[in-house]
Amino acid sequence: MAVIEATSENFDELIQTAEYAVVDFYGDHCGACVATAPYYREVADDMAFIKFIQVNTSVHRDLAKRFRIMGIPAFRYFKNGELVHKSTGGMDTERIHEELAKMLYHD
Repeated sequence: MAVIEATSENFDELIQTAEYAVVDFYGDHCGACVATAPYYREVADDMAFIKFIQVNTSVHRDLAKRFRIMGIPAFRYFKNGELVHKSTGGMDTERIHEELAKMLYHD
């Protein structure tokens, strides 16, 4: 499954219609965001049962404010529309899998 670019208009629908969703809050001029992006896309391709979403914080400041994004990249993990986990900082494939496990096995 491809990574979905969310907007302020479709964000809630994307989250509410997924059993599992992870959101990457990123910026175009963020080095760690650029470095993390290929790993995020790779994991998205391998784990089609999770909805992988990106939000450009420069464009959708309202979403960044709503989720109190103070630094990027920032990741928010949702299970059945409910926020269950947060992480921040650049990640490689292994760390993305570790963080996803926290969402998948959250009670």
